[in-house]
Amino acid sequence: MNRQDVERAIDEQLASRSKKVVNRNAISALFGAYADPVGALGKVFLGRSDAIEAERQRITQGLIVDLLCNIDAAISQAARESSKQGVSIDGLIETTVQSADSVVGVHIAEGMSNVTLRSGTHIRTVVGSSTNVTGLQVGGKPKGA
Repeated sequence: MNRQDVERAIDEQLASRSKKVVNRNAISALFGAYADPVGALGKVFLGRSDAIEAERQRITQGLIVDLLCNIDAAISQAARESSKQGVSIDGLIETTVQSADSVVGVHIAEGMSNVTLRSGTHIRTVVGSSTNVTGLQVGGKPKGA
């Protein structure tokens, strides 16, 4: 989804909900007419655009949550597939830390299968100050976990 698709989806949902939003605003104003008749009239005529804008924000927030959930699902799916197929580590993996209790540059978990460190792989871990520093850890739990 690009920005235009998201804006189009917001406008479509807002168009389908706007009548309900305006009616809800009018009913709310009607119930407030006994206590504040002038305020109720203002809410009917001036509060309409505020109610529509509030609904636009609710729709936008809903779409953002949907997008985040889709991103999370895609990352989780990719993680599941990579653990089935194995992992190939290649290139430069660099970890730079100024100060920490424990630093692990790369940790390959105990249950990972088919992990390949390709020729030419460099793991560089640079730490300013630390109690424990590990460039590559295979198996076991990460230090500090």
